[in-house]
Amino acid sequence: MCVMDTNPSKFVGKTLPVDSVSFEDVSVFLKKAGDGLQLPTEAQWEYAYRAGTTTPFHSYPGQPTGFNDGSLLGNIAWYLANAESQTHAVGGKFANALGLHDMSGNVFEWCQDWYGAYSSAAQTDPTGPATGTSRLLRGGYWRSDSNYCRASRRGSYEPAYVIFNFSLRVARTP
Repeated sequence: MCVMDTNPSKFVGKTLPVDSVSFEDVSVFLKKAGDGLQLPTEAQWEYAYRAGTTTPFHSYPGQPTGFNDGSLLGNIAWYLANAESQTHAVGGKFANALGLHDMSGNVFEWCQDWYGAYSSAAQTDPTGPATGTSRLLRGGYWRSDSNYCRASRRGSYEPAYVIFNFSLRVARTP
């Protein structure tokens, strides 16, 4: 089903991730697509990335409990050391334990939350602040070093900001 009239991506290909979208663009897309689709909250995104691990980088068959060594990142991510300055086909690297590909690298992914400091109180499935000036991005992109591709790395930009490395990962509400 085609929901948008054009593909805004800098890198266009049938299996490449959509890029060059603002949070506002994503909101329009999700409204048109309907069917319970939404952006994940930051907590949901990190839960999906980690897939049961507690390490900076998620698991793959050679590292079943995740890993700390950034030199192994090329097994799960397109990033500065291997991407050759462009996006790559989705699913070209090992998936995490939930079967999700490209949680690290390739493109940054917008999250639903406004950017803000973490609460010091213990929480289950927290959401960010109710208001703010910038929205969260997670995951790193093809020009990121390994530090930007870590599970805990946060970024943020104003919702209208568009750049070639911003994308989305949708979640479905039950």
